[in-house]
Amino acid sequence: MKERILYRPLQKKLTTAAEAALRIRSGMTVAFGGYTSSGYPKAVADELARRKASEPELCFRVISGSSNGPLDGLLAEHELCERRISLLGHRSMSAAVNAGKIAYVEEQMNRMPQLLRSGAYGKIDILVVEALGITEEGRLIPTSSVGLLPNLMDAAGEIIIEINTAQPEALRGMHDIYRVAPPPHRRPIPLERVGQRIGWDTIELDTSKVSAIVESAAPDIAVAAGKNDATVQKITDNLFNFLELEVRGRLGGWLPPIQTGFGNLASSIVNNFRESSFRDLQFFCGGINESCVELLSSGKVRAVSCGSIEMTPRVMELFKTEPELIRNTIVLRNGEITNCAEIISRLGIIALSSGIEVDIFGNVNSSHISGTKVVNGLGGGANFAENAGLSIVMIASEAKGGDISAIVPMVSHQDILCHDVDVLITENGVADLRGKTDAERAALVISRCAGSYRAQLQDYLDRAKAHGGHHPMLLQEALSWHQRLRETGSMKL
Repeated sequence: MKERILYRPLQKKLTTAAEAALRIRSGMTVAFGGYTSSGYPKAVADELARRKASEPELCFRVISGSSNGPLDGLLAEHELCERRISLLGHRSMSAAVNAGKIAYVEEQMNRMPQLLRSGAYGKIDILVVEALGITEEGRLIPTSSVGLLPNLMDAAGEIIIEINTAQPEALRGMHDIYRVAPPPHRRPIPLERVGQRIGWDTIELDTSKVSAIVESAAPDIAVAAGKNDATVQKITDNLFNFLELEVRGRLGGWLPPIQTGFGNLASSIVNNFRESSFRDLQFFCGGINESCVELLSSGKVRAVSCGSIEMTPRVMELFKTEPELIRNTIVLRNGEITNCAEIISRLGIIALSSGIEVDIFGNVNSSHISGTKVVNGLGGGANFAENAGLSIVMIASEAKGGDISAIVPMVSHQDILCHDVDVLITENGVADLRGKTDAERAALVISRCAGSYRAQLQDYLDRAKAHGGHHPMLLQEALSWHQRLRETGSMKL
């Protein structure tokens, strides 16, 4: 292990995960590294779960840069977490939040660096972070994610480092850490190309904060997306038909960098690029999935910029067989760059977002079921949609066998504003909403994107328009579809 800790003064900090975990006590605010369930610490968290059996009162506040699925699940299931900031990554955590057992603070990813700098979350007692190693100069080498790690390291009073030998050595050198100065000293960020490097491949570490270093050999727990169903494939086909027309028309033959999320739909989109006519692809995302890493071997990808890599078993295999291709194509950045409005706007990114429901004007609910029960939280979707060169929302028009319409008169919770949505795509078609009035947007969404609820939606719109006004709405009926669902189990009349 000492060959991973080249800064010799820190070698004396080597200890067991159990000993390091004892530094975390009830009532503390504990930050964990990791981003979109990648590069999160494992060994110390496992020891905290074991300790809970003999110390039932053990519970603390938790901050991380994004969702950390397996870690969130462990903290929730062992009742170790009393307060969580910012994005949830596990059903057990969401269930505990919705049951009122965990207080949840939801934040947009791009706002967290400034909030951390300002001390808005209070004092961070301890940060637990995963690393490949520590350089001779005392700088930290991240693993499969960066996210808000530099900001958390600045804010924490104490740091516990897990050196993970299970993470691929090829990750070293893939990172590009660019620190942004706080206002009023902030300068323009000199990033003009997706694959450009503008910073360090390691993170500056205040070695006086390091209280313990432990060994870990546990890989990220990541599961590849499932197979497409017919609806996902139709949405994907409609997207690619639209993109081909857009590139030949308004985009003048050029496909800008693409931002995707996670899940079946994101994987379906990336997989379709392999068989498409598009070449010289670029991706600029918060995190990338297995499909994106596999796409590199097609020779169609020029550059990928992200904050994390989903380390499934297949991705781990690709790191062994094609390490140079991956290293030469993917850049791992910190969250102040991956979610930066300045960069998203400059690169003219095509943002591909999804959600739980959308209303007839294009407002999107991506985080709460029936407006009250949180699923994962907001994340960075709204920031990408607001600043993108082209903002596209994709969603299945119905759910629960047709009992739920995902297109409603009014969303029960709003994450992405209708004015930040250019195009809506469902399995039924494409609604290009650019340059349309609110009434025209509603008519297009209903006629192009709705399915079996089309007549019901059109009836609502017709009656709302009869009341006059710029934004057709019947206040007494706008949320009645959700109430009907709660009372009858269906939104159908």
